[in-house]
Amino acid sequence: MGLLEYCKTDRQREIVKLYEEGLGYTKIAQALNVSRYTIRGAIRTVKKNAEAQGFSPEHGWHRTVPSTFHVKRRSGFYDADGNLIREWVIAESDKEQQMHAALEAFRLGLADELQGLSKPIAPPVETDTGRLAAYMIGDHHLGMVSWSPETLDDAYDIRISQDLLINAVDKLVTVAGNAEVGVLLNCGDLLHANGLDNTTGAGTRLDVDTRQGKVIRAVGSLFQTLITRMLQKHQQVWIINVRGNHDPDASLWLNEMLSMYYSNNERVQVFDNFSKWIHFTWGENLVVTHHGDKIRPQQLYENITRNYAEEWYRKHRFCWIGHIHHKQAQEIGGMTIESWNVLAPTDAWHAGAGYGASRSMSCVILDKELGEHSRFKVGIDALR
Repeated sequence: MGLLEYCKTDRQREIVKLYEEGLGYTKIAQALNVSRYTIRGAIRTVKKNAEAQGFSPEHGWHRTVPSTFHVKRRSGFYDADGNLIREWVIAESDKEQQMHAALEAFRLGLADELQGLSKPIAPPVETDTGRLAAYMIGDHHLGMVSWSPETLDDAYDIRISQDLLINAVDKLVTVAGNAEVGVLLNCGDLLHANGLDNTTGAGTRLDVDTRQGKVIRAVGSLFQTLITRMLQKHQQVWIINVRGNHDPDASLWLNEMLSMYYSNNERVQVFDNFSKWIHFTWGENLVVTHHGDKIRPQQLYENITRNYAEEWYRKHRFCWIGHIHHKQAQEIGGMTIESWNVLAPTDAWHAGAGYGASRSMSCVILDKELGEHSRFKVGIDALR
């Protein structure tokens, strides 16, 4: 076994082959007509690739892990003469491989259709061009499992989670009127776990219903259902996926897959979510979204006035957040900061700590000139 196995480009293979034949950096550089620093950089890169999988002969590392994993930690037990007696290698799944697995599961959830081939849906006959309907998905925690005898609350799993959100959107679409634009606004933490290791973005272990791949497949099917229903009601559908503290990475691939899937559909717009701040304007309305984690209302206000100075002149200003799971609203400096209720029950940890809130989903209707026109709410009792 040698370094060639860990090369990722033809150029690296060319360099490493000469290196393993015994040539030094200078002679390799002369043979390939490049600088010595280029050779050194390429070999260092390949060595890092090898080390990530446990191969580094100069350090006595020969026990490797599969290509879908990388070495997280290794330790050994040595005798008095420095001879290795026993070695432990701890590996974890590579994030890049996790991403590929997630994308494949999501694709299956979208019924195996190809990029940009979302099925066309007939638009509504007539819509109100002055109105926008925002469907507020509070922290939904798809993939969480909750056991009633433990939490003293409703049970929760993937199937229940999907049914609740589909039923809620269906009821709100029915009563929301004929707004030109429908905004499906995921306020963050739509997914309970961030990756295949079933933890939050910070690494906290979670109670999950099943394998993450199944959750990812479910979210693909879920979004297709929700967006299809909204396209039947609204001329345009905007998708906003705010990055939460539970799913900061997962929400990125979710957004990219949706963008890919609807790339040829002129009636669907998927907003970028590379930043935790996402905004849109609607006539005299400015709406800024953030998950609400690790930030106070005053900081939200200060950041928005600083970063959205050009949009601030509008008469009606809103900041919509999630994270805290309960309803809260306050006005600071001419901007309303509002958090939204959720449909999910409490998990074991939060139930044990005494947390809880009423459960519902809301739809807010904005008028281009008048600001908030009306709002509708469906409570959990109507969805069970």
